[in-house]
Order: sequence, then structure tokens, then C-alpha cells
Amino acid sequence: MFLRKNRNKRSRGGAEDGDARAVGREPVKILHINEQRGWRGGEQQASYLIRGLVARGHAVVVAGRPRSAFLETDHGVKLTERLQAPFLGEVDLWTARTLARAVTRHAIDVLHAHTSHSHALACFARALAGRGKVVVSRRVDFPPKRHVLNRWKYGKSDCIIAISSRIAEVMREFGVGESRLQTVHSGIDPGRFDVEPLARTELGVPEGAPLLVNVAALVDHKDHTTLLAAMPAVVRALPMLRLVIAGEGKLRRRLEAQIQELGLTHAVTLLGQRTDVPRLLRSADAFVLSSKLEGLGTSVLDAMACELPVVATAAGGIPEMVHHEKTGLLVPPQQPRALADAVIRVCREKETARSIAKAGKDLVHKQFTVDHMVEGNLRVYKMLTQ
Repeated sequence: MFLRKNRNKRSRGGAEDGDARAVGREPVKILHINEQRGWRGGEQQASYLIRGLVARGHAVVVAGRPRSAFLETDHGVKLTERLQAPFLGEVDLWTARTLARAVTRHAIDVLHAHTSHSHALACFARALAGRGKVVVSRRVDFPPKRHVLNRWKYGKSDCIIAISSRIAEVMREFGVGESRLQTVHSGIDPGRFDVEPLARTELGVPEGAPLLVNVAALVDHKDHTTLLAAMPAVVRALPMLRLVIAGEGKLRRRLEAQIQELGLTHAVTLLGQRTDVPRLLRSADAFVLSSKLEGLGTSVLDAMACELPVVATAAGGIPEMVHHEKTGLLVPPQQPRALADAVIRVCREKETARSIAKAGKDLVHKQFTVDHMVEGNLRVYKMLTQ
């Protein structure tokens, strides 16, 4: 029988040492800007941050496109304002003026941009309003293109918050000075995973079959091509194993064709976008991530919070969470054979799987919670405004 995990639950909670009311400090007033229409990891992190800031007594304005998920989500707290803007591009003076008016109206201290396009608009808005500090979250581990607009906006921002040390290194190489660069890891809410697992029958997986899960958008940098290329060797070694992939994206048809070509239709299922990822992870026996580029990879943290043994590629910020043979198994990117061997190993070596799974869960609670992330961002705000 394949390893099944201890599913003991942990309660929510965490210190709120930055509570402005508790320590008698003036609250920081922050405008959060995100022009994306959909909802992915960056939007979830921004939402966690917004919730944590308001809970600590700080004032938050949220700006986004009309009817976008970021603007319409309630974020679980009372916001100062929800600001609609068209977001027509990086050089969009209409949106910049709309943001600038909000900066003046609410006496905003920090304009926090969560995407590349919103970065430029935050810089324009600050210039028009004549107040506020520009903070930018950088979530990808490839360097910005060296064109004029990028050089301008990175020169005008007051602080770049890299979500991993690897991203910070990339930004140093791009030319961002050390004094304007901070690393604040993304965080998760472990309490989100205090749920019942999905029944195997809901996934079309036989009871007793080892279940391997991947949660990632079907896009190029997640490199599902390598994961699928690894699967024939895995299935030969473990004929009962099943892989389910939760996520949607433009590469779906290409991946479906690859599954057919490799004869994996019985072993691999593309689940599409899921709203029940915590329950899915709770039903799994192991987690795999095959990215060739990755800013950090919070799906790895989600898996660790569920005490799953993790196999992942040593891309981007992943090694900051997955310490080889301690909190998971690392393999080089784009090497199907190495990935297959590591998956087979965690399926066969029960003690190794238990050890890395427990250590991974402990690491999440020590270093990668939402509270750690919120406090890290608050430290940057206070450094800039006090």
C-alpha cells in the first residue's frame, strides 16, 4: 500500500505584531493596483496581503479593471474604496489620472503595484499626485526587457519586493540597487487545507492506486511536456499510479495530444481549473511540479502544508522551499528521466517520503505563512514612510 499521510489538522491563526492600533502607530494608507482580469497566484497573494493589512488597522484602496476578479472579490475585509479604471496599457494617462486622484483623495502613502503594467501606471500616478512611495511585487524569475519604459519605471520605483531570493538576484543583475530591493516570500494559509479529501471515485482513480497530483496552469513555463515525458517510465515501474493535473491554459490541446501519443490516457487526467484544490491535495499521495521557470511556486507550499512528499525541479525560487532530501526531492529542469526516477523513489521509499513530507510541513509553518508575508510587506512600507 502506498504511503497515506497523517491528516491531522492545524487551526488558523498567527501573530499580528504589525497591528497599527495595537502599537499606537499611524496606519499606513495603501493603494493596491492590479489590472489582470483573471485570478491566479499573484492575485491570491495580493488578496491575502490586503486582508492582513486591514486586519492590522491599515487603510486599503483596491484598483482594477471593471468586473475583474481582483476588483470584485470581497477580500474578506472592508476596503476604503474599490476603484475602477480602464487600464488600456502601460502608457495610459486616463488610468494614471484616475489613480492619482485616489492617491490625493485618500492621502495614500504607498502605491503597491502587483503586475508589470500596473508598475508603470503607479509611477505615472505618483508623479501626477505628487505624493506616495511606489512599491512593486516582482513574481517572475526572468529579467525585464531592457527598453526605455522599463528602465524608466524601475528607476522610479522606491522598492522592488522579490518573492524569492532568486528573483532578487535577477533584479540585481538587471540593475536594481540593493537599497531598493527586498525579498519577501509568498505565504499561504495552512488553515485553508483543513478540509476533507476528495473521494478517489470523484477523480476516476481506483482505491489503493498511488495518486500523484500537479497543480499548475497549462502554460509553457510550467513545462507539463517534461512531466508527461517522464510518465511512461513511472507507469512501467508503478502500473497502478495515476497522475491528475489541475489547471487550465492555452496548451491544453497540445498536452492532450501528447497524452494520446504516449499511451497515457489510462494514467493521466487533465482536470481543468478546480475550485477544490485543498480537497484534491488532501486526497493525494505525492505532489510533482515540473516548471522550467518559477518565481517561487506556492502550489508547492500548498502541497507541503498537506504533508505531501514533493518532487520538483530546481527552477527559480523552488530550491528556497524544496531542500533536496530534506523537505523534498529536487531534479534539474527539463530532464524527464530524472523526474521519473524521483517520483518512483518517493513512491517506493516510504520512510524517505514520510520524512520529507513532515519536514516540508514544518518549514511552511515556520517561514511561509500569510502572516510572515504580510509582516514582510509591512516592514517595507514602514521603512519607506517613517
